[in-house]
Amino acid sequence: MDRSPHIAAAPLTAAGTLDRCILALDLGTSTGWALRSAEGLITSGTASFRPGRYDGGGMRYLRFTNWLTEIDRLSGPVAAIWFEEVRRHAATDAAHVYGGLMATLTSWAELRGVPYQGVPVGTIKRHA
Repeated sequence: MDRSPHIAAAPLTAAGTLDRCILALDLGTSTGWALRSAEGLITSGTASFRPGRYDGGGMRYLRFTNWLTEIDRLSGPVAAIWFEEVRRHAATDAAHVYGGLMATLTSWAELRGVPYQGVPVGTIKRHA
C-alpha cells in the first residue's frame, strides 16, 4: 500500500503561472537541488553533507535538516518536495546515506505538513 501523500495540482495565478515554491532533490552526500520560487524563478545547485573529520555519525543529517529549514525560510514556505527515488545502490555505504537522508527529509516534511513524492529514476530519464 502506497502511503506517500498525494501532491495536488498547484493553483494558478491570474497570469496562469504557478504560485507556490517547489523543491526537487537528488539525495546523496553531495545533494543536487532545484527550487522553483512562487514567482517562477528556478535556481539550482549542490549542497555537500560530507561529515567532517571529527563529526559524529548524525552530523550529516543535522546539517541536512538545517539546510532544509534555511531553504524553507529563505524561499518562502516550500509547498511540495519531489526527490529521486533510488531503488538500488551499488555500494552499501551509499544506500545507508540515502536511507538516512530520505528519513530526515520525510520526517522534516511530515512535521511541517509539506507533501513529498519520490520519482523513479526511469521516469526522470524519460522526461529529461
